[in-house]
Amino acid sequence: MVLPRWLKIGLVLGAFSAPVWAHRPVSAAKQAHRLVLYRALRDAAGITEGHGRRVVYDLFDPNCPYCHILYEHLQGLIKPYHLTVHEIPVAYLTPSSEGKAAALLEAPDRRAALRAAQSHYSWKTGSSIAPRRPSAAVRKELAYNLKLDTRIVGFPLVPILVYQKTDGTIRIVNSGAPPVWALKQMLAGIKQ
Repeated sequence: MVLPRWLKIGLVLGAFSAPVWAHRPVSAAKQAHRLVLYRALRDAAGITEGHGRRVVYDLFDPNCPYCHILYEHLQGLIKPYHLTVHEIPVAYLTPSSEGKAAALLEAPDRRAALRAAQSHYSWKTGSSIAPRRPSAAVRKELAYNLKLDTRIVGFPLVPILVYQKTDGTIRIVNSGAPPVWALKQMLAGIKQ
């Protein structure tokens, strides 16, 4: 199978990223900054899945293979872990990313559009949703989402999981798609 150049680069970079599901202590100042960003995520345009007590923000690009894997992993964990997952689209990986993110945000049923796009994901072309020209309002929403994504880790990166632990600290996971066992471990410690 021939993989697109952007996917090859992503796979290589992902192979060398350190697993960040292991706990790393952060300073009080950094936690305060993370809390501000966590609260700002509430205003991000996205798609909500689940109605649980535990809240997770998942920043993704419609064409990101790691985002697709993470999406699939999270789907099986929403009910058992009582999750509310806010899927926040950002658009920067490929030329069609913005149009695909716009199509998700402008869909009459965003959840159904996301599920359809992810269920027919292609490793060659990314999300299966047809791109569309974003309205001015959606372009502004996507710019806000990308700004938050960039502020969280310092540069554009996907996927990013952000959640609040039971002790009140904000955790950011930004190392591709953690294995299901690591996700379960993280999700068990989310504030309810």
